[in-house]
Amino acid sequence: MEDSEWLSQEDKNKLDSLKRELAKLKAEHRKFAKNKGSITPEDKDKWKLNSQRTNQIYIEIKDLRFKNVMEAGKG
Repeated sequence: MEDSEWLSQEDKNKLDSLKRELAKLKAEHRKFAKNKGSITPEDKDKWKLNSQRTNQIYIEIKDLRFKNVMEAGKG
């Protein structure tokens, strides 16, 4: 089943937006990990915020996927 097959257009747009943001955060996270030994305290704070936002996005995506499954069950 597609991630957003049974979602409203608004929810589909939100899911797509979250996936794009997640891809950007992952790229940034890889950059931090690559330079792990030489990052500044400011970069460490950004890395921490990046990780927190990444976790939030995963939860939001999971919720939207669950909503999609529930809507499919109704249809």
